[in-house]
Amino acid sequence: MKSRHKNNQAWAFLMAKSLLLSVLVASLMACGFHLKGMGPNAKASFQSVYLAKTTGVRADALKTFMQLLKASDVKVVDSVASAELSVSLDATVYEVSRTSMSGQGDTTSELLKMSQTVSVQRVATETLLMTATVNSYRDRRIETAAALGSSRELQDIQQQMAFDVANQLIDRINRAYQLKQPSKPTQAKDQGEQP
Repeated sequence: MKSRHKNNQAWAFLMAKSLLLSVLVASLMACGFHLKGMGPNAKASFQSVYLAKTTGVRADALKTFMQLLKASDVKVVDSVASAELSVSLDATVYEVSRTSMSGQGDTTSELLKMSQTVSVQRVATETLLMTATVNSYRDRRIETAAALGSSRELQDIQQQMAFDVANQLIDRINRAYQLKQPSKPTQAKDQGEQP
């Protein structure tokens, strides 16, 4: 009888713990918090950019970058004089590495890597704000029997990678801009110290 009572107590304790854990998880999921400066819906701290260099940038990555800037209420201007930031994008690096082969020697899976280097200058002070390289990686399994479907899948993967790269670029620029904001002069704490 004693062991049955202890089992019931242990079971009740375990159920209470599980219920508490479930409530905590549900409340965290419901709050839906977002870090400032993160994700595709983030608001940029800067207002305008001039694209100084885009030679060799993948068309899908550049198009997505411009769309995300527009979605963040950032204007892409035609002259450096009217821009807050000057952005130079190096040529996009796209690499494919074979990760497995079939018995016949055909590639059956690949690792895809897309890299984009960016340099950003603050136009007003002509100072370098940041230089960074962002990367996006994807694994791809190749179905040798379904070449057409595999080609479409590759295009979808490349579009996802272009989005990741563009999103990372904006996040990095936004963080660097926020970190290196010019400090505002502080007012005297005591108003009686005026000359």
